[in-house]
Amino acid sequence: MKLELKKIRQQRENWLKAVNKNDIDAMKDLLTKDAVWIPPGLPALNGKKAIVDWMKPFFDTYSYEFTITDMHIKGAGDWAVEQSEFSSKLVAKDDSGETSTNKGRYIMIWRWEKDNQWRIERYLDDSEDDDI
Repeated sequence: MKLELKKIRQQRENWLKAVNKNDIDAMKDLLTKDAVWIPPGLPALNGKKAIVDWMKPFFDTYSYEFTITDMHIKGAGDWAVEQSEFSSKLVAKDDSGETSTNKGRYIMIWRWEKDNQWRIERYLDDSEDDDI
């Protein structure tokens, strides 16, 4: 299989849309079955269900404004590694007006799946100032 970075970039855009729309189902579809998510200061979340169960309360409680800059993608064959910087703003969905900001870097490993889709296999969050 020839590595097509354009397809990975499209999946990353799908991921950004899912996060910014609080679409947990779309987010779930972008993960491999055996994905691992490593949040800052917490144990690794192993498997799609564990990741979705951890994210759902955030998606239910906050609206996200997640942006990415300084993206770098390299890969070969069925694997690609993305390194980017991010910033996020979370706004409470209730009337409290509570907001939280966060910035940092992440590393995401993409894997080409048998259904001809790139999916997130690993995500490592290296946040600088996690207010949450």
